Amino acid sequence: MVTAFQRWLGLAVLLALSGCAGLQTGPQQSASSPEVHQQHLATLADIQAFDIQGRIGVQAEGKGFSGATRWHHAGERDTIGLFSPLGGQVANIEKTASRVVLTDGDGKTYQASDAETLTQQTMGWTLPMRGLPDWALGRPTSAPVDLAIWDAQGKLLRLKQSGWDIQYQAYMAADGHQLPSRITMTSPKLNLKLLVERWQLNTPTASGANP
Repeated sequence: MVTAFQRWLGLAVLLALSGCAGLQTGPQQSASSPEVHQQHLATLADIQAFDIQGRIGVQAEGKGFSGATRWHHAGERDTIGLFSPLGGQVANIEKTASRVVLTDGDGKTYQASDAETLTQQTMGWTLPMRGLPDWALGRPTSAPVDLAIWDAQGKLLRLKQSGWDIQYQAYMAADGHQLPSRITMTSPKLNLKLLVERWQLNTPTASGANP
């Protein structure tokens, strides 16, 4: 039986990522010194949890998604809601250290040991949750870095890591930090665009992460 979730995914391909059409790669700035970059990374080190509201667009081998997203991150726990352009919830992803559960628009649940496997099986594209929390904040993970380019203030403009080419088109001020507001991520089989409309942080100086 074709679920509402699967029907909506087919429709999403026809939308052609209209919700994220404005995310274009700008010219790269000259790199600053590594010391300036490390100073910027130090300002991000105390961020332990966050909430994001925005839009996400995905294209992957004829399948895709375009719509709104709400994401709560706290340590090894993540809750990601995906919503259609009309506001209906398409999927809800709950991730812990040991398992991931996806609930579709019909209320049917699917489980796997990691988000990458689960999203590929249910949506036809891979959500890179191993690196996404760090990349969304504009910092590398602990994995080896293949390329890093940053601007005069030390903010990342481009990062190549773990098979992903991540480009940062814009930043915004949020609770005393400069955080990415437009990100494009590409891998050999997937193109993902994230437009952040609102950041809320949970740090020693910015408590509370509920929207």
